[in-house]
Amino acid sequence: MTLGIVAEILRLFPDERGFAISVVGSGGKTTLMRLLSECLTGLVVCTTSTKLAESEAKLFDAHITWEEEDQLPPRLPPSGGSVLVTGESFQVNQARKLNGLTDSQLTALKQICDQRGLPLIIEADGSKRRPLKAPAVYEPVIPDFSDLVIVVVGLARFMKPLNEENVFRSQIFSELTGLPMNMLVDLESILRYLKHPSGGLKGIPPTAKCFVMFNLFDCDCLTLIDREVIEKTLGDFYDSVVWIG
Repeated sequence: MTLGIVAEILRLFPDERGFAISVVGSGGKTTLMRLLSECLTGLVVCTTSTKLAESEAKLFDAHITWEEEDQLPPRLPPSGGSVLVTGESFQVNQARKLNGLTDSQLTALKQICDQRGLPLIIEADGSKRRPLKAPAVYEPVIPDFSDLVIVVVGLARFMKPLNEENVFRSQIFSELTGLPMNMLVDLESILRYLKHPSGGLKGIPPTAKCFVMFNLFDCDCLTLIDREVIEKTLGDFYDSVVWIG
């Protein structure tokens, strides 16, 4: 199920060494990060510039906490597998979260990965576990050194009403797409969002390649998904359109 996106990544980075991928959007970012770390060879370093649920650390082979910005960078494992590097754990309401790394920490980690020729994958957006989202003013948090940005779009609530239950920051999504609140989130509105400079394209460094990945898991309206139309519509905005599920 990940062969398409892995093939596209290897087309860009055939030697699998020293590149940085930022994953944004909603509907499977952490899962994608883990799957990529399993499919790429050697040690794969994963981190976040925002926050992760503490439970998600279990998805990776190792977890390193970099507690203080002025501490020396962590010592990475010598060999293969996946390692997650985050800030400290903290409590939010009834949940435990992991802090993301600061800009200076991310830069230092990138330098270490470059020196060792390791891929770095960064979850650079939050979505409150909704399959669709629109970014706030301060989102996404994509490092400038990113070589590739993958915009994840979950279709589990495709053709469901536009509200906060189905779309995180639903009011912003409405403003960006022109879709009134409580109307069905159709294909046209999703494509308008993805083409909008303050929507799917927001914050992507000018030197980075960008993919959009559609997550088809739990989509109840697959017959309404015209891949040919989607790929043609987004062809001038993204370097590749990939599918999972």
